[in-house]
Amino acid sequence: AHSDGTIVEEASNYVGWGNETSDAEIELEPGNWSLDNFGQVLIATVRNNKTFEWDPSADNALTTRATVSSNNPQQSVMTIVSDRDRHLIHLGTQTTIGSADTQDKMFIRFSDQEDRTDYAPVSTNTAGTFRIDAGTRIIGGVNAGTYTLILTNTAAYAMRFVGPPFTFSIEQVGSNCGLISQHSVIAINGVVYWMGQAGGFYLYDGTVKKIPCSVEDFVFTTIDDGDLGLNFGSTDIIYAGYNSLFNEINWFYPKAGSTQIDRVVSYNYFEQAWSIGSLDRTTYYDKTVFDNPYATKYDTTGTPSFPVIQGVTTQNGATTLYAHEKGTDQVSSDGTATAIVGTIQSGDFEVPGQAEAGFATMGEFFMKMRRFVPDFRALTGNARVTINLKDFPSDTEASSSLGPFTVSPTTQKVDTRARGRALNIKVENTTTSETWRYGTFRADVQVDGRR
Repeated sequence: AHSDGTIVEEASNYVGWGNETSDAEIELEPGNWSLDNFGQVLIATVRNNKTFEWDPSADNALTTRATVSSNNPQQSVMTIVSDRDRHLIHLGTQTTIGSADTQDKMFIRFSDQEDRTDYAPVSTNTAGTFRIDAGTRIIGGVNAGTYTLILTNTAAYAMRFVGPPFTFSIEQVGSNCGLISQHSVIAINGVVYWMGQAGGFYLYDGTVKKIPCSVEDFVFTTIDDGDLGLNFGSTDIIYAGYNSLFNEINWFYPKAGSTQIDRVVSYNYFEQAWSIGSLDRTTYYDKTVFDNPYATKYDTTGTPSFPVIQGVTTQNGATTLYAHEKGTDQVSSDGTATAIVGTIQSGDFEVPGQAEAGFATMGEFFMKMRRFVPDFRALTGNARVTINLKDFPSDTEASSSLGPFTVSPTTQKVDTRARGRALNIKVENTTTSETWRYGTFRADVQVDGRR
């Protein structure tokens, strides 16, 4: 503590003034914030700490700091405003308001309706408390319109306003579906999607369902060659962002061995299609007020350049703000363009052999692809098409001898001379000012001997 008795909260193993700490390093948990609106008032809670509020209608609001909300718990995992009935809900909060030793990570406290400062449950108001019991701590939650979904490290709870005398009903709706991080959950049109703590992705639309995921092993494990996995020691920084322009949910995460976000896995819930990519975005905000989604990239060794600050160094890094879904390249503030590489690759395919006992044998014949006809829905610049070949499943695939092939908007057909037992097709762009949308791939393929 400080000499006046105030607890030191920002470091560990504090010894005393003039004495060094016994730790070589001090590691603090990320300052995760939950933000919500109570009318036009911003409610902001830093995880496991205090709740603040900021009123934009106040005099000199833009030059006035947010202030600690009066009569609110001083330790909460997060806060949520229930939109329909306007209660301020504290998750994982204090059982006794103001008592620092009473935070219970499974305890829920909600204010009186329309009063974000009244938490004393009496017969004349709708304030109250509730403790859930499936799991050891509440990880996060989200308001989905008619209900609030609360997720612990193992289970899911639906919280619905029912009015007096109970105010809310809280029921467990799922088990073995815990949330991996506070911000890895998102609500879209009344459906909640999240990344699971033990792997996999889930949704709740009245029933908890695990979403079939074709890239689950790539995201969560390093079992197979090429699977990058995620860093389970840095899951606190994983978060979900919504791209309404393409019906996509993006989960940004750090790969194994990385402490900063550098990967993204995307789910198109309309087409039920998955994709993966390298994208280091530390925050993301969908197209709402502005015409484009906006996101930021954090560089640990960058130097802030705007606004001009005298004496600034690289000590704390720098963040760059990007407008997304604009143009074909990533363009920095100085005009330097970097290609945004896009790749899609099919699985291996073979030609069936002769039917034996009612079953077609696979891998019996070699096949030859003589040519293909490109048919892109949209193509700006060039695209590169690679025909990958291998004779056995354990072989390393290699490009056909004449490939890769460059396809332009005027290309009518491409002669390939590709031969192998198994083929797959890879389409990509590699340089700036190139973009494409995949269409129908048509190829001349025939049986070409057996061995």
